[in-house]
Amino acid sequence: MADQGREERFTRLVAENGDAVYRYLRRRHAGADATDAEDLLADVMTVAWRKIDEIPEGMEAPWLFGVAKHRLSNARRRSSRRDRISAPIRPTTSSPAAEDEAVADLELIEALSRLGDKEREVLTLSAWEGLGPAELAVALGVSVNAAAVRLSKAKTHLLAMLDGPASESPAAVTTSTQL
Repeated sequence: MADQGREERFTRLVAENGDAVYRYLRRRHAGADATDAEDLLADVMTVAWRKIDEIPEGMEAPWLFGVAKHRLSNARRRSSRRDRISAPIRPTTSSPAAEDEAVADLELIEALSRLGDKEREVLTLSAWEGLGPAELAVALGVSVNAAAVRLSKAKTHLLAMLDGPASESPAAVTTSTQL
């Protein structure tokens, strides 16, 4: 692809998908401030620029979510190491994220936290980012059939958790029907 065509495609890719990828990063990078999400977004877009010719036409957003997922994993590993090292010297305080979660539907949050990483990821990509099976397949690096099966199983598992004996509240029933 000619340099001008690469630049135009990249500019369009950022304009059409930058905000969605940024929101994805902010939601999934617990405790992150806007600067952390911006840094991760810059990493994702750097990869996109380097691999612009490899990004499937019409699947730019799912491809970017897949890259973002890998960048988040790397950031979490770094953060985990940093936390283990600094834990003995860090004062204990409640985090803003914990206060926000107290306001949210605790049953849903608790159920999501009990899901495996793959189940949680496929559910959030589908519900929050609006990805269908074909787009999920690109984001997760699996076949369309595997993405559809993962989504179905994850929904079933989450609904079973919400409908279990620990959650009899109307909020849990309402939330579960929205998936």
